[in-house]
Parts: sequence; structure tokens; C-alpha cells
Amino acid sequence: MPSYLVKAQNREVIAAIDLGSNALRASVAIKTPDGLTVLKNVRAPLRLGEDVFALGNISEEKMEQTEDAFISLLHLFTEYNVTQVTAKATSAMRDSKNGPVLAQRILHSTGISIETISGQDEARMIFEAVRGQLELKKKSALLMDVGGGSTELIVVKDEQIVGIHSFNVGTVRLLRYKSQEELELRIRIQVQKMLRFIEKHLGKKKPDLFIGTGGNLRRIGKIRKKILGQETSQLALYKEIAHMEESILSMSYVDRIRRLELDQNRADVILPAIMLTKILMEELRIQKINLPKVGLKEGILLSMLEERPTKFILKD
Repeated sequence: MPSYLVKAQNREVIAAIDLGSNALRASVAIKTPDGLTVLKNVRAPLRLGEDVFALGNISEEKMEQTEDAFISLLHLFTEYNVTQVTAKATSAMRDSKNGPVLAQRILHSTGISIETISGQDEARMIFEAVRGQLELKKKSALLMDVGGGSTELIVVKDEQIVGIHSFNVGTVRLLRYKSQEELELRIRIQVQKMLRFIEKHLGKKKPDLFIGTGGNLRRIGKIRKKILGQETSQLALYKEIAHMEESILSMSYVDRIRRLELDQNRADVILPAIMLTKILMEELRIQKINLPKVGLKEGILLSMLEERPTKFILKD
């Protein structure tokens, strides 16, 4: 159906792209009179952060892979009659010296414009997605988004953001460790910085809700459901995360892929994500983390709407 007819029927199809440090993620969704329904999710494990965090630049090989991924997305968007695309880039593109060159190449080959956003803008978009999934009225909440290059913390009181900080630590950055002891030390140093930020806004009080987003934290939920046999993937207990850490430390890379049903791009970064989550929960004495199935790309979709939808139907 031609795109102008789709618009006329008030069933416009839109697309959001999150170009992260570990992977590219995209969602195609249809706007209907009463809400938004996600039709298709796409993920490409580009690992831009591998080059950027080590060398400061995106290699030519990664540039070509990223450009190819965007060309594939363009074909997908044509198939779905997408009429509007919004693309945001995060930590790796923020830190890369030649990120603007990559963005210009993609604009030239696909017509898709990429905006590199700050950690604070990234956090605000993630919060918009989360507050549509969890009840935050009259509650304090700590939201943590663990990405490949950065971790965003958001402190919320009664549905209002009172503090945002982007920490320059993420799962791809944390892969450059020589031993388990070094990895744990690096994480604990960052957690101490996080605790000072949290105390500034909450004092000595624990948040009523601890909420986690990002691909690796969603995977923690899936491991909880599939491997540990629990009913839901949308939360995890401290003792379960501690058990996951202990189990993964005893597994080889191949075992993680086979036994935990992880893809190759997830099997290495899952450990830093689990350790960071466990140590922060340990320090805050929190026993449960909520894991809603939303993140930056859902926040981007919501930013494309004039008003918040009454229905937002996600797709696994």
C-alpha cells in the first residue's frame, strides 16, 4: 500500500534505530488511533565499541558492516511501508573521532540521518519507555540501563526524574580485563561512584523499585525463565543473579553459548553485566530487580508520537 494511503488511514508505520556500542537494534511499529504496536524487531551485533574504546576510531571494516546493516534496514522499511525513521547513536559514536564520517556515509547510502545523543538524553528516553510499563506513582525508583559503552542511572520520585548520570562503564569496555579479580575491582570502583550519586538523591533510603534495562539485563530475565524455570522474565532476585554469576564463572565460552542459549555476541558481555548488577544490589541491599522489556528503541518510538499512546503492544 502506498505510504500516503497508510497515513490517510491513520495507520502510519514508523521505525526507530538504536545504534549502540554492542549492537544495532531497530523496531518497526504501526501507529493506530488508540496506540502503537511493534511489528518487527531487528538486532545486528556490530560491536562498534571494540574499536572505539581501544583505538578511538571506528575501523573501516566496522564502517562497512554498519553501512551494510543500514542498507538491509532500508530494504526492510520499504517492505513495511515505513514513512518515518528516527535513528539515535550512543556511547561508541559519542567517543569516536570518526563517528561523523560514518553517519555521513550512512546518510549518503540510505537517506537515514543518525543523531548522536548524550547519556542524559539517552536516559530520559529510556525512562519514558519504562514509565509506561511500571507503576511509579508515589514511589521512589532507581533505573539502571547497562549498555556496551556506558551505564545510565536515573533516580525517580513519584514519576519525576530527580537525577540522571551517565557512567563511562559498559559491558564492551569491561571486556578489556586480564583476570576476574581485575574485572571485579574495576566494577567495584564504578559502583562506588554510583553509590555516591544515588545517596545524593535518595540519602540513606533504599529505592522502592530497582529497574534494569538493556540487552544483557533482558537476557538475565530470559535465563531466569528458561534455565532456572521461573514463571516470568520480567524480574530477577539477588540470589538468582548471584547463582548466575557463580555458574557463568565456572563455564567456558562455548558452555555459555550451549547451556545458557546465548549467541556468540552475548556470551562474553553477559558476565560483566551480571557482576555489575549483583554488586550494586549487594551494596544497596536490594533483593529484587524489575526487568521490563523496553529500552532505548522503545523510548525513541515514543518520542516520535505527539502524545503518549493508550496502548503500546511490544513484540518479543
